[in-house]
Amino acid sequence: MDTATRTGTRSSKIALFLCVIVSAAIIGSQRPAPARQQPLSVHGATAAEERTIDWALRRYHTGGLDGMPDLEVFLHRSDEACNGGIGLYHGGRIDLCTKDSSELYQRKHALHEMAHAWTEANIDTDDLERFMDIRGIAAWNDRSLDWKERGTEQSAEIIAWGLGEGVSPWLPDQADDHELADLFELLTGCQPINGIV
Repeated sequence: MDTATRTGTRSSKIALFLCVIVSAAIIGSQRPAPARQQPLSVHGATAAEERTIDWALRRYHTGGLDGMPDLEVFLHRSDEACNGGIGLYHGGRIDLCTKDSSELYQRKHALHEMAHAWTEANIDTDDLERFMDIRGIAAWNDRSLDWKERGTEQSAEIIAWGLGEGVSPWLPDQADDHELADLFELLTGCQPINGIV
């Protein structure tokens, strides 16, 4: 084999090797975007409050209540942003004013406000009407009614109870644990994970 043939073969091999390296670098850098783990952004939270929000979102997943819509959660140092209350939900936004609450109640209120979002995105009208009939609720979200009398608040309290850690729901008339478990199952299609029933 003469020198020109060896040089041409060597050049071809080097060119092929470089093509493979360049192709691998280009293809390797085109990794798919990482899957979004949680549909959530948190604003104004301390590290402890962020852990509370994360805990609440994980409870939905652990309880089999997938399908949480995208949420923006804002934590506030005063109750002004919550109209003097502890929390508000409206159209994908949660405002929590729980700075003076214990960790147990911060968790409960995070679960409660997330329940509004989850209910809005996942429960069909027939199940909501059945729930309202069983509870004797006149209206889903009539602001002229007392907070505890509204269907939206009772359902959020029951969902928070089923996912929470033993905090009783604030209802106009107390229900026993078995009735609450039945209502939780009606609303969610799942069993409570609170360890009570």
